[in-house]
This record gives sequence, structure tokens and C-alpha cells, in this order.
Amino acid sequence: MIRAAADQGTRTIVCTPHLYELDARLVERAHEVHREVVAAVNEQAIPVRLLLGFEVDLTVAATADLETIRTLCIGGSDGGQAPGAGGSSGRAVLIEMPYSGWPVYLEQTVFRLAAAGLLPILAHPERNERIQRSPDALAACLNAGAVAQGTAGSLSSMFRKQSLKAFHGLLARGWLSLLASDAHSDLEYTWSLEPLLADLGKRLSPADRELMTEVNPARVLEGKRPIPLVPKRPAGGSRYRSSTLP
Repeated sequence: MIRAAADQGTRTIVCTPHLYELDARLVERAHEVHREVVAAVNEQAIPVRLLLGFEVDLTVAATADLETIRTLCIGGSDGGQAPGAGGSSGRAVLIEMPYSGWPVYLEQTVFRLAAAGLLPILAHPERNERIQRSPDALAACLNAGAVAQGTAGSLSSMFRKQSLKAFHGLLARGWLSLLASDAHSDLEYTWSLEPLLADLGKRLSPADRELMTEVNPARVLEGKRPIPLVPKRPAGGSRYRSSTLP
């Protein structure tokens, strides 16, 4: 998968295993596997940098102390590829959005992390049932300091048509700042962005494509906020606008 991604032009991969509960043994095992895979990639001379983060369950993000959360950020602790390899600043933390329901502490958790100088990235918000019914529900999280990341799998047959519709709606509003592969297996639609970008077709200009797949990911790894996309259509009655982001 890494070699194939490299052949398609990928130069950095962020590995984000799910962290459903705060288990130090699981975190350490993730670091061990990361080091093993980095060594194998280097041995094969594949020109891809591997960084480690976690897709943190919302409950973990809400209850863990800030120092612990920082170790779960992309490149946090020893999650950079290697000393001197140009790793991440360890500021961005990927949070898994629930598929159903809307926890009352969601916006509060986002605000707490953002106020502490972290960058909360919400994974696949287009799969959440409430956002599918009312996209404006995401606005409070964005205003609290989060950024939203759409995933390639949401456009595949693995998910319902509502995910696809919500994805296109959020993209048109300019509310998705990042596009991710979300690889869980060797199915191409999970590890490669090429099918996603091909499906989007005219929905993304070359400049927007570069922004979401190169410029913004680089900014995140540098500890900076992504640049919001220019909305393709009005956001209806929502008070949220891209320009309100700090």
C-alpha cells in the first residue's frame, strides 16, 4: 500500500490507528509498529515519510488531560519518523466523529483543545447522521476551533448515499479543509486519494485540489491552521462563515 501510494505521488502518510480507550499498552504497541514499518520503508528506499498519530475517540479526547492528548497528536511523543526527519510539530489531534448521536460535550471538547493551543481535526463529519440531516450542526464545532476532514471512503459503496450527499454539501460550503484516505485495508478506495479526486471531477478546481491535498496538510504538519476553501454556494441560514475562523 505504501509503495503504491508513493507511485501515485504521495510523499507523507500519517498513520492514525483508532484509540477507542486510553490504554498505555495500545499506545506503546502503535509506536513499536510504527518504528518497524519505518525501518522497512527505509530499507526498501520508498520515498515516503511516515508519521504517527491516533484517531482519538471523542470520549478519550473529552476526558484525558491535555498532556496526554499532546502525546496522541500527529508526530507527538516519538511519533515523528526519526530525529531530524522533519516530523510534525505535534499540535494536530485527529478526533473521530460519531456516526450517530451528538454528544453534549462535543463543542466543549473542541473548544478546550483549541484553547490549549491544539488543532482538533474532526474525521469524516459527513458520516454523522445529524450532520447528514442538518449540515449547520457542524458550524458550532468549526467556530469552536475545529477543522473538518473528509475521507475517500465516504464516496464509496461502503457507506450510505447520505454520506456522499453530506460530503458534497460540506465541500460546497467550504467547510472541509482536508481530504484523507482513511486506509483500513488494501481496498484502493481506502488508501488512495486518486478515486476520490476523480469522482469529485469539476467540484474541485486544480487550486482547491492542491489546497486540500498538499497546502493544508503541510500547514497542519507545521502547526498552522488550514486555509479555508472559498464556498461554492451560500451556507443558508447558518451564521457560520469561513472568514470567522481564527
